[in-house]
Amino acid sequence: MSDETKSDGFSEHHQRHVRTTFQYIDKLLSEAEHTMTDAGSPSPFRRHSDDTTPIQRKVTHDYIVRVREAMRRVMEELSIPPPEPHFGAVWAAAINLMYCSISLNELTPERMRAYGPLSSEAADKLDRIRAELDGLVAKLRTYLGRGAGGDLQQRVQQLGKTSDEIRLLSEIERIVTAHGLVEFRGTLGMLLDRMESSAFEVGVFGRVSSGKSSLLNYILQTDVLPIGVTPVTAIPTRISHGPVAEAGIEFAEAQPRIVSLSELPDFATEQKNPGNKRHVTRIFVKLPSDRLAEGVTFVDTPGLGSLAVAGAEETIAYLPRCDLGIVLIDASAGLTQDDLVIVQALYQAGASAMVLISKADLFSATERGQMISYVKTNLHDQLRIEPPVHAVSVFGTESVLCDRWFETELRPFLTRYHELGIISQKRKIGALREAVIGALQRRVQASSEKVSVDGAGLPKEATEALREGDRVLERAQGESFFLTRKIAKMQRAIIDVAAERIATALIESGNADVSLIFSDTLKSLVAEPVAATLRLIEQTRSELVKAVETAASASEWTIPDELPKPAGMPMLDVNEISQKMAIEKPRVLSLFGKSAVASQVRRKLESEYDRTLLEFLSLYANRLRRWMEQSINALRNAFNEFSDMHRAHFEAAPAAADLTDISAVENDLRILREWDVAEATPVIGR
Repeated sequence: MSDETKSDGFSEHHQRHVRTTFQYIDKLLSEAEHTMTDAGSPSPFRRHSDDTTPIQRKVTHDYIVRVREAMRRVMEELSIPPPEPHFGAVWAAAINLMYCSISLNELTPERMRAYGPLSSEAADKLDRIRAELDGLVAKLRTYLGRGAGGDLQQRVQQLGKTSDEIRLLSEIERIVTAHGLVEFRGTLGMLLDRMESSAFEVGVFGRVSSGKSSLLNYILQTDVLPIGVTPVTAIPTRISHGPVAEAGIEFAEAQPRIVSLSELPDFATEQKNPGNKRHVTRIFVKLPSDRLAEGVTFVDTPGLGSLAVAGAEETIAYLPRCDLGIVLIDASAGLTQDDLVIVQALYQAGASAMVLISKADLFSATERGQMISYVKTNLHDQLRIEPPVHAVSVFGTESVLCDRWFETELRPFLTRYHELGIISQKRKIGALREAVIGALQRRVQASSEKVSVDGAGLPKEATEALREGDRVLERAQGESFFLTRKIAKMQRAIIDVAAERIATALIESGNADVSLIFSDTLKSLVAEPVAATLRLIEQTRSELVKAVETAASASEWTIPDELPKPAGMPMLDVNEISQKMAIEKPRVLSLFGKSAVASQVRRKLESEYDRTLLEFLSLYANRLRRWMEQSINALRNAFNEFSDMHRAHFEAAPAAADLTDISAVENDLRILREWDVAEATPVIGR
């Protein structure tokens, strides 16, 4: 812009000075409004005495709005462009919250001892207080991190349902937001998470060419899934209901794409996408199939076996998200070790399992009966489990076997699951309703001075128990990183021990099984840190259960639902790496002592297998870390659901509310009391 005087008489320098002056005025106005608000706040650090009235605060706000509007109008009149914001408000707020967490870290007992001696009792109390405050800050950081996805009212509307439970949930969300009952937002969010992900996930597992895709194509009455003996890429394909048949593809380095189903093989097969060179991270298919309309999602997992090593990794990683696993066994190949691993992993992940013997049309009815008996016997003898086993086919007249299994086994199973989900959903929404009613009642009672604000709050024992739960979760989160990191750095110790054992075996025997010795060494050394991770999760859960029971007992509350148990722990499969081992016995063994043979074996392992072992351990450590994070987050969500509602009932601080508008509180309290929730019986409450 030129320095010359413009037609309106203002140069660029004039405009800049006007804008700067207005910016300073706007800052002063913000400080004035903040001062008025701060004086009436419940903050223990307010700087001004409260000599304001609600009317004064309202009139001040209205005048400030007028002044700002006048400045905006003047800037438009003088053609002065407003300054561009440098940062988003959410980002700036998140940065401030991060500094809050950093500041709270200065209150750890270790740092506080620099200011003088601190008894163990005082240190524990301080650490629990710090964990409680840091937990509150973390909840706000999580909420802001969700962006627009944190808008609970919008999420309720997007559910697209009109049931009584959805309408009640929408009303609760409005009331919680209107009256600042932030303690209930976590529970609301969890209920919405369950409703949004209410689809029942059926994972289909099996070795390469076992007939997984053929089975799904038959069940869904389509032919969209690629069929062939070559394994698909290492990405599970999710199939759910949609108004239009289409496929969505997500990539690691590119924007997602929506493609026609005819293009699916270009991304989902080894022939068209060898080695997943397109870096596909997720594939989902939408179909207008009646068998998907009730909220069932089928997941076609990559095949297992030597031809699909990378795919097997993704298949195992998917297990914790599976509700029902259908394991296909190729009738012509029989029951294999891979089949047993998947069935066992499904049970360990807390999922249900059904075993299907595919390609049953190749055998007679008598032979099919013998196969079913054989599979059941092996599952019982080797895994001590008895899942349902059926023989199926999707070809010719024998396809009636598949139809019969679907109608008599799978459909009733899905119906039972849906009914149980509805009952649980109603119960949890009813419990939330009762808790919000309790918080609103306290507001009303405080306004009429029936309850002393100073005397309100959780019993001391309950407060300390909930703080201890916050500290337990924080400690577990930190320890999980170090435990799994230890596994990723074990390759040197594994090679040293394996070299000694292999050398001993070579000296004592002429036909030592090197791969078996190596795999046994690997499993035995990794077993302890793996067991330590499980112990950490179990100990964390046990301590949280104790904290919940203590808080409930001290407050005379009902014990809530059971906290989630650890499930779906990644299994350590050493077959792929151990099968690559090939170490020859020295020709003149008598010339070497054990230490010399061990050194030779160690050099061989280091030169040829060190990097492979490091990658194997790192990959497993990452899987284990993801599992630990998922397990800890599940415990945290369940614990926070109880503690937030518990604290809200006792600590819905009346001082924080605008008690001058108590009529709005009373009106919302009446709405919730009169809501027809006969079936939504609460389980948490006094």
